[in-house]
Amino acid sequence: MELLELILVLGTVVGLVDGNTIRVKDNTGQPITVRLACIVVPSSTNQQATQKLKQLLPAGSLVVVRTELPKDGRTIGEIFVDNKSVNLKMVEEGNAVVDRKTLEYCNETKTQFLIAEATAKNKRLGLWQQSDNSTDKSKTYSLHGKLIYEEVSAVMSPRAYQGEEFFLITNGSKKRLVLRPSAQVSRTQLQSFQNQEVELKAVYVEATRPSPHGNSACPVDINGQCTPQGNGYQVLSITPLVKR
Repeated sequence: MELLELILVLGTVVGLVDGNTIRVKDNTGQPITVRLACIVVPSSTNQQATQKLKQLLPAGSLVVVRTELPKDGRTIGEIFVDNKSVNLKMVEEGNAVVDRKTLEYCNETKTQFLIAEATAKNKRLGLWQQSDNSTDKSKTYSLHGKLIYEEVSAVMSPRAYQGEEFFLITNGSKKRLVLRPSAQVSRTQLQSFQNQEVELKAVYVEATRPSPHGNSACPVDINGQCTPQGNGYQVLSITPLVKR
């Protein structure tokens, strides 16, 4: 695909349309409506995304918009505040998914967008949180052991791709099990139990293979497909283990 010829527009945020579109007044005083490039906000989570975007871009914020020349009053671009991409931030926190159709607007950072999406999905942040109502409770495990937290480096690596940062060293067998946050037990809650003996209930989540896209940044298997990711024990409840 031929790369777009992008320009930089300086402006001030006037307001929001929704979780994926903002209104800006450029430095000549001309009002423009900008749809955030490279991301898509599902309609089911638009309200939450709008609230997050309002926090990131309150009225009066000074922004830089990287975009092509507007056509038919339609502007698509990447929004920067203090040299940081707001579009990327929305993906990192699970408030949006990557829009492959407009990734050419973020060509220099498209790998960061894809890694951010995979990481948010693995950590089950925002829209990636899965309801456990559909989980087969007959497969709920009771586990005991020491919880270990190991921060995932931002550098691309197999462990970063898998999003593995919480582990349980089980009592007795000393196995090292991968733990995952859930709607009931957040990532922050798991962090609070670092290096503690805990008792937890969890369900095992199978690994999934990311959808094949030409722009996907992922390690591939011998068949040229993305390696499955995201397996582990999704924690439903956790308490400190009381020693008797």
